[in-house]
Amino acid sequence: MSDVIIKTNGLTKDYGKGRGIFDINLEVHKGEVFGFVGTNGSGKTTTIRNMMGFIRPDSGSSTIDGLDSWKSSADIMKNVSYVPGEIAFPALKTGTEFLKSQAKYLGVTDFKYMNHIIELLQLDPTANLKRMSKGMKQKTAIVAALMGEKQILVLDVNWGNSFGGASSI
Repeated sequence: MSDVIIKTNGLTKDYGKGRGIFDINLEVHKGEVFGFVGTNGSGKTTTIRNMMGFIRPDSGSSTIDGLDSWKSSADIMKNVSYVPGEIAFPALKTGTEFLKSQAKYLGVTDFKYMNHIIELLQLDPTANLKRMSKGMKQKTAIVAALMGEKQILVLDVNWGNSFGGASSI
């Protein structure tokens, strides 16, 4: 059995005029931390959206856990937590309400791990979602993603200084 959990082969999405991603080949193995670094518009989000099956590639392929990203995106999401670059929360008042709704959706009944992450990230989940800074919204979304304890975590996040003093998760 292969330990490759994410793989792209010739992944291409052409938006015209030289924009898009072209012939991306990569492998991410179980236990690895992998990241894309680049300027705005360099294709980081497009690559991630292709890998997640949110957009269809023009050519090439992408798999997660051996499943075709485009054809099996619903099955892939059972083992992947994803945090998008632009976070849109549902119409809930506080971070706590959002995290409780996510916990219910994910079947999380033990909140020790979630509370540990909240503490590490120095997050105040009682804050009003609409009034949270972008960094606090990112932290809230990351707590929601991590509390599901899925095998694969995909973050399309501009880190900046989102984590302040947090040194380990």
